[in-house]
Amino acid sequence: LTGEPAALIVGSITFRGMELRTRAGVFVPRNSSESLAGEAIRRLRPRRAPVAVDVATGSGPVALAVAAEVRKARVVGVDINPKALTLARENATRLGITNARFLRSDVLAGLPPELLGTVDAFTVHPPYVAVDLVPTLPVEIRDFEPPESLTDQSVDGLGLVRRLVAEAPPWLRRGGWILVEVSPDLSRRVGGLLRRNGYRDVKSHRDALGATRVIAGRR
Repeated sequence: LTGEPAALIVGSITFRGMELRTRAGVFVPRNSSESLAGEAIRRLRPRRAPVAVDVATGSGPVALAVAAEVRKARVVGVDINPKALTLARENATRLGITNARFLRSDVLAGLPPELLGTVDAFTVHPPYVAVDLVPTLPVEIRDFEPPESLTDQSVDGLGLVRRLVAEAPPWLRRGGWILVEVSPDLSRRVGGLLRRNGYRDVKSHRDALGATRVIAGRR
């Protein structure tokens, strides 16, 4: 009746076969992000000792899926929300996942320097709602999700994506990927952003419902 999401009432959600705890004040994982995780996993599996960084990780669904399905990977999830990071660490402990760690970071500002030039894949499900559109969101989103998980305060919703695209090159290994999950109406704009910033092999990937949700490009 109040609009509280079922995942918060129940206290958990299933993501790629993993049971993840949910908590008020932390973004609820979306099923659409399973495609983002899957595209990262597919690219990382052939690599010898891959490194993956999940930006705006929230409770860690994408980072934990990558770590669970590519056990040889070293995975780092970053977020600015300390509540989210606490929950991500709890989820990792409950699932027995030891090859993922979670750090507080504003985009890439808090990444350890030793990761420079080593990252095989960045993943991000950014807060892509344009700031003026936040009041129009459904109540179950507007009133129950952390504001910073919905919008980066930019007029087009792509401020965080632009930062990541610009900041990522020094961190990426040669041939490393950026994979961005956005709403279908933003997919072409994200693809153009990657191309203009020198990323190659820019590809769009559809989710299980046939909507374009993941845009990928590599250096």
